[in-house]
Amino acid sequence: MNSSDKGDKLEDAFHQYLLDQKERGDLVYGVYSPDSCRIFKKKEYYCKEREAGVEFDVVLEIYANGRPSPHLYVIFECKNYSGSVPEVYVNDFSAKLGRMFPHTAKGVMVVSSQLQSGAEQVARNRGLGIIKYDGEGLDIIADRKAQPYIENRFVEFQLFQRESATKSLKFSAYNDGKFFSSISRFLGSLHPKLAGDVDESSTTIPFMPPEAIKSSVQEVLKLVDYQGGPVDLEHICSVLSIDLQYSNQEFHDTDGTPILGSAHFHRKVISINSHGNRSRERFTIGHELGHFSLKHQQYLSSENIIERDLLINKEMDANFNLERLEYQANSFSSNLILPDDFFKFKTAQFRNFLDIRDRGHGYIFVDDQPCNYTIYEQLLANLSSHFEVSKQAIQIKFKHLGMLNDQRKRSQPSLVAGVLEGLISSSVRTR
Repeated sequence: MNSSDKGDKLEDAFHQYLLDQKERGDLVYGVYSPDSCRIFKKKEYYCKEREAGVEFDVVLEIYANGRPSPHLYVIFECKNYSGSVPEVYVNDFSAKLGRMFPHTAKGVMVVSSQLQSGAEQVARNRGLGIIKYDGEGLDIIADRKAQPYIENRFVEFQLFQRESATKSLKFSAYNDGKFFSSISRFLGSLHPKLAGDVDESSTTIPFMPPEAIKSSVQEVLKLVDYQGGPVDLEHICSVLSIDLQYSNQEFHDTDGTPILGSAHFHRKVISINSHGNRSRERFTIGHELGHFSLKHQQYLSSENIIERDLLINKEMDANFNLERLEYQANSFSSNLILPDDFFKFKTAQFRNFLDIRDRGHGYIFVDDQPCNYTIYEQLLANLSSHFEVSKQAIQIKFKHLGMLNDQRKRSQPSLVAGVLEGLISSSVRTR
């Protein structure tokens, strides 16, 4: 795909995004009717200096009531780069705007990655807005209720990221020192009359105690009359009228981060991408089922899961509101795949079968002696096979329930650092 085709792809996607927003009534926040907002792609305007027309990628014309000409032009320049956008393109766009619209236009750079540091400074100093658009990214809906819960720092990482990747948002923007996660609030920052009656108070994702998450898991298991063994996640999706789809392809967001799966709440679809092992695939399905069962659709219309999300295994690890949702979904998945009561019952059965007894060292004891280590490994293998999860996941469950006294001297990974390895460690992919 050449650079022109890549640019057109971003223009088409962003143009359609604006049209969809307008159709829902979200584009111009409660001030102008949708008929007063016109959206164009590849629109030309006459330039006196060139004595010819100049074409712009995407244009938003906003008309005040009763006025025949636009009250404000919002000019979007789309740059679909796999790497960072260079400073030269920001300079060119700013100069072109100065020639064409000295007072009545707001320029906005639409990028698919981030801006280089020099480009970032030029955009800030010249008053250009910046938007990062990822058509496959997480799409929030809370801003439609005038209750933003996306922290500025999370949105900033989308545009000017200096650290490790965060979950990609569908829409993120910067203007005049502020960050935005919705098009309506971004437009409101461009002109006071576009702001509407917006409640600027923030809200947070409420804490959900473990007991509430486990209760939600129990409700789901009752729906499918679960009686033990590997939880039939495909059957759960069917009972909940969720369309579970598999893909043999690998997908990445605009930053190149692998996407393990996604959920589309209004369409009731879970999509699972190529994983390479069955354990991780099952945990991802459980994670997405958690979003549905915990009613996260009140915050999101769609979401993607990346590997980093699976590392959020404690409430304290959730630095952002969005990450609190991921923690809750991870907790749901862990309890769904290894239900406490059935796990304890099956452990007791295998423990009895293997003649494992409490000799004053704990319910399950292991150290480096071959007689203890070998039988412990057999217990792990039996439970791993029964529930179709990794051995490390079984060990984490043991520790979480206080069932294991592990006195092995060899280095053991911490629960937080070992979450990804533990819950999704390698196994042969079968279906």
